[in-house]
Amino acid sequence: MAKITDPWGHRLNHVELVYRPGERELAKKIFEALGFLVTDTGGPYINIDVDPSSPAGYNNVIYASEVTPQQWAFEQQLQQSIASGGEIASSFETFQENMREAPYLSTHFGIRLSQEEMEATVARVDALNALELEGRVSISAQFGPGSLTPTLQQVWVKTDVFAAGLITVGQHIELQADTKL
Repeated sequence: MAKITDPWGHRLNHVELVYRPGERELAKKIFEALGFLVTDTGGPYINIDVDPSSPAGYNNVIYASEVTPQQWAFEQQLQQSIASGGEIASSFETFQENMREAPYLSTHFGIRLSQEEMEATVARVDALNALELEGRVSISAQFGPGSLTPTLQQVWVKTDVFAAGLITVGQHIELQADTKL
């Protein structure tokens, strides 16, 4: 009897992200800047193929849909609490600073690229940040070869347009390239 995983075995199937109300187009621009193939059929979610040269259908994909009204109501209350100052604002700023200093300790997902693809992706993200989404998407950290392995370069992209969790917290995407390949 065939298993649902045959012939592929265990694979990451998908990641589901949510974006802020009305920011579907911004989310698509960021995914495209990251080098993904974005397909929007107008349904409830955007389909994002991680490898544009080899669309996988239902595997190796990201889905993104508008945040639910319930989550957005909660996030708006959270944002108001943070904006009002006090302990929650201080705690949030400390948390955000930790995310900037050690993004690998935050909720994130990683994408493996060639060195050339990484350089092109960084340039696209920088351009998008400078021209359109100032502060909404940026390169938040870079770790050169030797930080994790002798040849692995890591670049961290941070956005508050979408997240796999609370949008208020933001989302890190780790880009990895092996400098020896």
